[in-house]
Amino acid sequence: MKGIVASTIGFISKTFPALYSTFYLDYLKQYSSSYDVNKTQLRALVFVNNNGPISMTDLCAKLNIEKGSLTSMVDDLTDKGYVVREKDASDRRKYLITITENGKNVALDFMGKLSNSLEEKLFKLTEEEQSKYMEAIGTLQTILNKENLG
Repeated sequence: MKGIVASTIGFISKTFPALYSTFYLDYLKQYSSSYDVNKTQLRALVFVNNNGPISMTDLCAKLNIEKGSLTSMVDDLTDKGYVVREKDASDRRKYLITITENGKNVALDFMGKLSNSLEEKLFKLTEEEQSKYMEAIGTLQTILNKENLG
């Protein structure tokens, strides 16, 4: 069992940062500058667009940022017209962050351009490599979706 734990830690620490950088972060940096948002704001817009309204607390956890930083970020995104902050009807102590039409446009445009960029990178793989890649992604998703790991 120690071998699988050590291999998992090694794989995560070496592979995930490379995947994140190669497939997402580099493009996130490049694209965020074309809008009036930073990388974290763009990540937030994409997350809220893909998952729907979310509480400030949950968004902090999903983006892995401090509450004070999130408050400033949401204020800025609100001023730019990309999100609205509304009281949660089921718990008046909480606020929900909801994406606006302008925010959706930014998120969707980014996702479209990211898809094109990834397509160019993955197109360079042979059919066999593409098949192995898809199989590996499927296996990881299956394992991570198991109740005892998620």
